Amino acid sequence: MIKKSLLSLGLLLGFVAGIHAQDEFDALKASQTQLKGTARYMGMGGAFTALGGDASAISLNPAGLGVYRSSELTATLNMMNNSSNSTWKGVTNSDNNIFAHFNNLSIVATIPGTDQYSSALSFTFDRLKSFNRNGVVSGANQLSSLTKSIAYRTGGISENDILSNDAYSDPVKNIPWISILGYDGHLIVPSSSGTNQWASLLGNTENVLPSYSYSERGYIDQYSIAYGANISNIVYLGASVGWQSLNYSLISNYSEVFGTGGSMNLRNEIYTTGSGFDIKLGVIVRPTDFLRLGFAYHTPMFYNMTDNTYASLNFDTDRRGTVATPDEGGYSKYKVQTPSYYNFGLAAIIGKKGILSFDYQYEDFSTMKLKNQDGDSQPYQFENEGVKANMKSVSSFKVGGEFRATDNIALRLGYNYIAPATKTDAFRILGPGNSTRTDSEYFLDVNTQNFTAGIGFRYNNWNFDLAYVLSNQKQDFYPYDDADLAPARLTTRNSNLAFTIGLRY
Repeated sequence: MIKKSLLSLGLLLGFVAGIHAQDEFDALKASQTQLKGTARYMGMGGAFTALGGDASAISLNPAGLGVYRSSELTATLNMMNNSSNSTWKGVTNSDNNIFAHFNNLSIVATIPGTDQYSSALSFTFDRLKSFNRNGVVSGANQLSSLTKSIAYRTGGISENDILSNDAYSDPVKNIPWISILGYDGHLIVPSSSGTNQWASLLGNTENVLPSYSYSERGYIDQYSIAYGANISNIVYLGASVGWQSLNYSLISNYSEVFGTGGSMNLRNEIYTTGSGFDIKLGVIVRPTDFLRLGFAYHTPMFYNMTDNTYASLNFDTDRRGTVATPDEGGYSKYKVQTPSYYNFGLAAIIGKKGILSFDYQYEDFSTMKLKNQDGDSQPYQFENEGVKANMKSVSSFKVGGEFRATDNIALRLGYNYIAPATKTDAFRILGPGNSTRTDSEYFLDVNTQNFTAGIGFRYNNWNFDLAYVLSNQKQDFYPYDDADLAPARLTTRNSNLAFTIGLRY
């Protein structure tokens, strides 16, 4: 039923690794970004590695800062309509919400130079990702049940240990919190198949009717300082230091209605905060008046993270009631190292009438790492094996164009395609030993596409830009790991309307 090889490794390492509450799916949340930025940047699909002169392009390739000829102030407001649609065994659901936030605030200061050399400094704020979305997933009757998954994972743990007063806190007993909830909620019972073996309260042929709802909130913000240089209007070099702030929360409810009567509802709450830094290096070369070549390298982001988790189980079995994890919840501090990013760009400048730009981005998510507070990855051996087993490298393609209809009006279009970061056979196993995490659900990427359009207007030293981005992300949803469980298909559509106002001086 459950993928056994990685689970067996987890049980073996659990006695060595200690108490953990994070895994590769948590690291992935911190490692992926979205198409955010100024309206011009978004309207052209973010294909700016070989271009410059835009505040958000600095975050992608700091060499673009060297293109500036005058100082600039910009601000961008974003309105987002989030729509989540799910289909699970023929049952469909949808939910939507509207959110507003700033995408970008920036200041660029040019430094006087010579005909052969000039430079500029910038300070920028960019929202790299918005986690905000709600969703509902419900399916038809099925034999698979979370209660059976809990019973399997509790194998090898004695009933006396679960009943002990320190079951939640004793790292020596290595009892997953979801096992304690399952036992206290009468979802699992001792099995007659062997000592310290467990079984679901359900019969082997008993169906359940599942449903899942979730509410995600949060963001990844970046503050960066960059320096860019222009050498003879042929070579542009740039570097930046960035500090990122992550804030994420998830409140979810997974329910099952049992075929012969009764039900259960598992509520999870997760709150994550983090901060980290990275360095970006870039170059743009202009071999001819109409051609631009660009390259940028982003070092891994080195995050310090803090998790707080809480869970409660409402049950209606042979008894009714609610049980919960300790009031103080689960608490842990750890580090996440994200992948490096490699960006390659090619742009054609078509006289004074237009621009056509193409970007390729590569990152290998199997190189992510989880570490303890001291920076040691050995205690997270099981989780880092999960990173290698479940994650893969990703290629992203961006294309964008701009057409100057008049001296003051520009029209823009763009498109992105982002391949999945998770392997098709990836799965989630709650951490070894005394895991405080009880949220067994996970999402596997299928693909993400962005369709973009925009318009810009210049008046004297002012520019006003408007962009629309339709982001279409497809994922497969699993409430827990079970080889016999068919996934739900989840489609998340974000309609972003961005407005930028800028002043050059």
